This record gives sequence, structure tokens and C-alpha cells, in this order.
Amino acid sequence: MTNFTKYSLLHFLIGVFIFSTSCSNFLVEDPKNLITEDEIPQTAEGAQMLTLAPYENWVEGTNLYARFIPLWDVGTDDMSASFNLGSIVDTYVLHKVSSSQPFMYSGVWTPLWRGVADCNKGMELISKMDAVDPNIRSSHIAELKVMRALYYYHLVRMFGDVPSVTKSTNKLSEITSISRVNALEIYHTIIIPDLKEALEDLPESYSSEFKGRMTKTSANVILSEVYLTLAGWRKTTEGNMVLGLATNYDSAMVYAEKAIHNNGGFDIFEQGDGETPACGMPWRNRFSKESVVEFGNISGVNEGLYLVTESNMGSNSLFWGVRGPSFNGAQRGWYIPTPDLYRAFEEDDQRREWSMLTKTTMANGETGFSNPLFHKWCDPNLYRGVDGALNHDGNINIVLYRIADAMLIYAEASNEVNAGPTAEAYAQLNRLRERAGLLPLAEGLSYEEFREAVWKERRVELNGEVKRKFDLVRTNRLKEKSDARVIYYHSSDNPEWPLNVEKDSILVTYEPYPYPRHEYIWPIPIEELTMNNSWKQNSGY
Repeated sequence: MTNFTKYSLLHFLIGVFIFSTSCSNFLVEDPKNLITEDEIPQTAEGAQMLTLAPYENWVEGTNLYARFIPLWDVGTDDMSASFNLGSIVDTYVLHKVSSSQPFMYSGVWTPLWRGVADCNKGMELISKMDAVDPNIRSSHIAELKVMRALYYYHLVRMFGDVPSVTKSTNKLSEITSISRVNALEIYHTIIIPDLKEALEDLPESYSSEFKGRMTKTSANVILSEVYLTLAGWRKTTEGNMVLGLATNYDSAMVYAEKAIHNNGGFDIFEQGDGETPACGMPWRNRFSKESVVEFGNISGVNEGLYLVTESNMGSNSLFWGVRGPSFNGAQRGWYIPTPDLYRAFEEDDQRREWSMLTKTTMANGETGFSNPLFHKWCDPNLYRGVDGALNHDGNINIVLYRIADAMLIYAEASNEVNAGPTAEAYAQLNRLRERAGLLPLAEGLSYEEFREAVWKERRVELNGEVKRKFDLVRTNRLKEKSDARVIYYHSSDNPEWPLNVEKDSILVTYEPYPYPRHEYIWPIPIEELTMNNSWKQNSGY
């Protein structure tokens, strides 16, 4: 595990550059032979090496989605930590976030900027590879533009105003004088242009060897969500809540529709495989037809996800009333569904049955029991006790965007544009509901009723995908929903409650603290403020 805590943003923007070599399989990046810029081949293979480098950063070691980005959703109505509150996560449950938090800095801020730097340098070097076919160069640069947009999209939503850096530099004087730029300017000068320009040169799909790389559909889904975000509320660096332009809903609808009606063969699963229902198939089939942005992992070579440990929890006697065989693996209990989320699902919704994991058949044939867990972050080999499965080494991928995202975005944006739901908006929501075993939505819903229905569908469909806080901020409901969440389970929440006596006030996750409004965005790390005396801290920190 690489430790980045001693490095500031400046170190990543300056021209020190290393890459991991790529094997023939996009998933496999071991062994890691680090090479310098001068050693990169001036060939199509060299261009590919530069393009693939920013992918691993999303899930490398304890970076980003490998371990620490889910801290962003802790404290919302969807996610808390175990009642037996541990260190690191306690800061976010108790809302004591400060600019000196080391894991926010080393696990989120720093790798996001490392990704930006990798993309900038990659584009610069590829553009100079005259021996490489121009079409190949353009395709790789387009891929890096999508990746840079995605890194910046995370930065502005999580930290507000940030520097605008679109080229590498070897001059320390240029870096130390860098200024933060208004988040809206980042959207309109980097994020949106990068995604639109990339659409011209990205492929519709890849061969099986390179599934998981950015396609036109990837860019369209991200762009549709960017516009949906811009249409809603955001917290400024100065501490104000600002509502975006409603015209952004039009663009969100257009790009979501393009993603839905893609030419790359992407679509939602409508059938399961007998063991996993259709709604769970993207997490049991790597780089599936439903997944449009996904980051891969291989366990057993210290490349698997740390996240599987943070998402597991012991004390199964809480939800089950009696202690039975428990799941295997380390159980840190950082990222646990709340009773409020558990109850948000309708009766017979297969998405709760699958994604709120409470019971399994263990490798030894016994039935294992647990408090509700985010199944999307649990490795079946580990929690079932399969021989060879290791703690902190999850053999699962991170599925970041799916066609389901585009369907939900289209339904919400269309309702806003048309001041009420259209037949197509109903159709997109109902496809997701019907595959989850639910009846279609009632006809004749008003604009407000349909909007609430979309928001509810987003919550249950996208649970465990680190989208809840982003949604609650843009809809200006974060404090309202988080502070009013259900705290306790009741024995009736478990349809297989084994005791004859009912029980209430079952505390599985830590009791919520009031959500402070300044934590709608995170602080700029103290290391950056020290290096840049002209920077002002985000309001409230």
C-alpha cells in the first residue's frame, strides 16, 4: 500500500510521472513494473499504457472506491457505521470533519489529483506520438478526457472550488501561485467540454479483452448526470446553497436518452441466473452489458478491494434475535445500511432481498446470518468462507455507472422539462420496477408525485453506489432526510424473525447526529492551505 500522506497536490501536478505496465488482460495489472516518462514506447502500445494508468487509481490500495470514498455517504439516511463505533469512521458519523483528517486527504483528495495529473500527462505525451495512427491517438485522448472529467466531477462536488489544471508543469513557481477556480467554471471549461469532445472519438464498445474502458455510452451517462447535477442545488465554497439553471434538465434528458438508445449493446439485465436476480447481475458478471463505468480488481495479488472488510459487520444476533453462524471475514462495520434505507423498499422488492444481504449458504453448507449489509460491496468468496479468500482483498469490481442510471436520469429530467411525467418517463421507471418484481407505477401521477417516485427509485436502485449524498445535496434534502432517519429496526423488519416474542428498538447502526450544513462539502486539506497561502478554507471549517 502506497502512502501519499506526505504529498500535497503540488507534487502530483509537477512533472514526476510513473506508470504501471499493462498485461494483455485489462483487469490484470500485476506485476507492476514502474517506468519513467522517457521509457514509454512511442507506439500504440505506449499510448495504451498511458491511457490505462488512470483507471487503476480509482481502486488502487486504499484509494477512492477501494476504501475511503464511501465515507462521503456516512451520516446520511442511507448509511451509518456499526453501533460499536470504530476509529476513522467516527469522524464522519459524529460530523467532526476537519481539514486535518488524514484519510480524507490521502485516500480521496490526493488520488483524485493524481488521476488529473495522469490524464494531463497522458494526453500531452500521446499527442506527440507521431508514429501512432492519428485515429488511435484521438481515441486514447478521448478516453483520458472522460477520465479527467470524472476526476474533476468528484472534486467539485466534494470540495467546491478547486484549481483548474489542464497541463503538466515542471516549474514549481507556476504551481505555488495556482488559485482555486469557481466550481461552475470547472464544469463549463473542463468537465463538459472534455465529455463532449470525447464523444467524437470514443468507440461504441470494445472487444472482450478491453471491456470496461470508456465508450460513447460511458460519456453520455456521465454527461447526463453532470447536467442533472447542474440543474439542482449545490453548496458553494462561501457556504451558500445555490440553485442551478432549469435548462440543464433539457441537456440531462438528451444525453440520458442517447445512453439508453446506444449502439454499443448496453442494456439492463431482465433475467437472473437462478441464484442472482436480474437486479444483482451487474455485480456477478464483470463488465456486463448493464455496466458502462466499472473499475476492475483481481484478488490474491494484493490488488483486491479493502472495502469488503469495511462493509462487513458481526453481532448478527441483533437483526436475527439469536446468535447463529456468522459470515466469514474481518468485520470492521464502517459502511452499514440504515434501517431507514431498509424500510425504503416496497414489499417484495427483489432489490432489497438481494442488495440488503442478511443470509447466505456458507462454503461448509451451513446457513450464515448477518445484520443487513450492502451486498454490492461484499465478496461472496470471503463472506461464505471459501478457501483462499483473504481479508482486505475483495474479488469484486466497483460498478460506478449503469444503464439504470441513464433510465433514472431520463425519467427525472423529462418530468422537469415537461412539468409532468411522459409515457416514456413512465416506461423507464417501470422497466426497473418490473425487473425487481414490482407492479408499474400508478398512472396519472402529478409532477410532484412523479418526482418523489423517481427520487425513491433512485434511492433503492442505486443503494450502495455512493450516490445518496450527491442526490440529497442537489435536491436540497440532505439535512432534512438525514436528521429524520429511522434509527431502530423492529423484529417485523425481518420476515424470518425466529423468536415468538416481538422486539423493538434494535440498534444496529450508530445513532445519527444532526447533519451540519457546512459538511455538504468537505474542507480543503490543511496541507494545501499551508502550501497556498492565498487559498481560503470552505465556509464552516
